[in-house]
Amino acid sequence: WGYDPRYHVWRGVHAVRSRCQALLADSMRLEADARGDVSFVVNVGDSFYPQGTYFDDSQWRTKWGDVYGKIPRPRYGPAARRVVPWYSVYGNHDISQKDLDCGCRSDTQKCNQVRRHGFQPNANLSWYMPNVSYYVRPLDGLPLELLALDVNARDSTKLCPWVACNSQVCKRDDEQFFKDGCVLAECKQTLAEREVQAARMLRDRIDAAIAEKRTSLLVFSHYPLDYLRGSAPGGVNVLRALRDERLRVAYFGGHRHSTENNTNSEAAPMHAFTLGGGGGWSCDGQQGYLVGEIMSDGSWDNLKLVRLPFDDCCAPYNPVEDFAAGCEEMGSCKKYDCVFNGNCER
Repeated sequence: WGYDPRYHVWRGVHAVRSRCQALLADSMRLEADARGDVSFVVNVGDSFYPQGTYFDDSQWRTKWGDVYGKIPRPRYGPAARRVVPWYSVYGNHDISQKDLDCGCRSDTQKCNQVRRHGFQPNANLSWYMPNVSYYVRPLDGLPLELLALDVNARDSTKLCPWVACNSQVCKRDDEQFFKDGCVLAECKQTLAEREVQAARMLRDRIDAAIAEKRTSLLVFSHYPLDYLRGSAPGGVNVLRALRDERLRVAYFGGHRHSTENNTNSEAAPMHAFTLGGGGGWSCDGQQGYLVGEIMSDGSWDNLKLVRLPFDDCCAPYNPVEDFAAGCEEMGSCKKYDCVFNGNCER
């Protein structure tokens, strides 16, 4: 999410309409109000699109609190009347120009979104990210764990040039990230080390769940299941671990700008979903989210995708040459984006 009209004049794709975030937020509000017991939100990253966020940044309110702040607190259930935590992970766009320390330094407590752990932009929401990878029991008294995994090393080849100097040594006179950045090798090493930590935590929490005779687990990262193929950081085969037949695992990823059910023979017995709807450079499919239920024994059930109509969030396909001609005819790509895609600055 985190649509920003300054960066979304796009061509050669189905552009994301600026109204999409408000439509998604309203749909989530209605869903939560009807159910009455929506107790937490799992947020799969790329939250502050496209360049991350500073610690003290208006985006915390304009792209999150002001947009999603009307989603109500639960009226009943184990979290009745409590603030709704947004359990969050970093996406590749979050580790960007506005959060260089997070991409370049091993100390994750320097990451702006980790530093904001516990922040409440209004009475209903709170930001939950005590570290880049973590686990938590989201509902008091229920034996269900939620695991957040930082596996941004999956995209380090594309991600690291956004935060790192392209030369072996950062030079003050020609590198835009001299002061706070790092070289490419440092960025890749930092993300690789985090992925190892995430994978080992996953393995340990699966072992703990089995030892404690728990039956279910919720796991999420920024990346869809197919990005985990062949991944074995620290000797842990992540995909194989998620498919452990001794547990019922539901896995949520994002990154792709669509809302997909990826539960298939490759995933089984795990249930897997891609929930990257609502933002990004383009629409890769319908935009939406997922809702589910936590049962009294700590198991999860009734996972359901909620998709908005394609045209509500996604503009018609616009070839590159047509976009260029429209910009020239109207004298401005911003004006053409407003007319063709409905993305008008306010």
